[in-house]
Amino acid sequence: MQEGRIGVQIKELRNHFGISQQELCKNICSQSFISRIESGDLSPSAGLLYRLSMRLGVDMNYFLESVYVPRIDYVQEVLLQLSESLKKKNYEQIKELVNHERGNPLFVHGGNRQQLLWYEAIYFYKIHDDFHRALMLLDEALSMRHTTLKSHSEKEIEIYLTKANIHTERKDLTKAHSMYKDILTYINRLPVIRDKELLIKVYYNYSRSLYLNGELEESLLFAQNGIRECRENRILYGMGELYFQMGRVYKDQSENELSKGYFEKARMVSQLMEDEDLERISESQMERVRERELCLREVPFQHHK
Repeated sequence: MQEGRIGVQIKELRNHFGISQQELCKNICSQSFISRIESGDLSPSAGLLYRLSMRLGVDMNYFLESVYVPRIDYVQEVLLQLSESLKKKNYEQIKELVNHERGNPLFVHGGNRQQLLWYEAIYFYKIHDDFHRALMLLDEALSMRHTTLKSHSEKEIEIYLTKANIHTERKDLTKAHSMYKDILTYINRLPVIRDKELLIKVYYNYSRSLYLNGELEESLLFAQNGIRECRENRILYGMGELYFQMGRVYKDQSENELSKGYFEKARMVSQLMEDEDLERISESQMERVRERELCLREVPFQHHK
């Protein structure tokens, strides 16, 4: 990395979010120090760069190719296990991992603590159906944010998304829709999206929430956007759920052939992803559409009796 490049990147991000030097350096360092970093007169230490990256809402690796943190290998392994457990909806495993690491000094402060709180909120909601406790934990995680009100990290956006999803499941759809709109705004402000699955998750959950509110055309639009993201990034994750969502919309619109086609696509993706639950409900929905078609064929004969 050439001399002064980090300062240039910091200035570019700061201007991108409309953050003043004073906002960026608050409780971190002096404004004059930031000014000298941006001008290339000084290079930030690793600790300072980490705090600035958190304030700007990007990973430290945005500035550096690699960063050496004590025991980062262990932390990454724990977070990987938590992530995999979440994808498999193994909430008991999440609970076990969170409880095991709760007293670990590596997870007491900063972003690691924030992520642990997020996973704790998820298992409290999914296992104990305690949405009050879950929302409290999510708010606590968000209170640890290092970004400004104008910038949000991908992790913060995912925590907001979890809150919005809980409001959807509690049928507080007005609140949920407001949050999804905010989330899309936050994502659009990101200079780069490292987690390619994040936008797919947002599109699916917003589509689902719109469907529950009877906004079928809007629901279909966001599901289609999600499918496009899956295809462009060559990602199967979320594709089955999005196909299923489209099948539900077309089913409610009495577009039986389209509905069956998308349920079949959802079933095929679910087989590839070894998602037995999605495979089962996709087959069930296809059968319901077939039964409805059969009933519609029989109606004229009933009238002639």
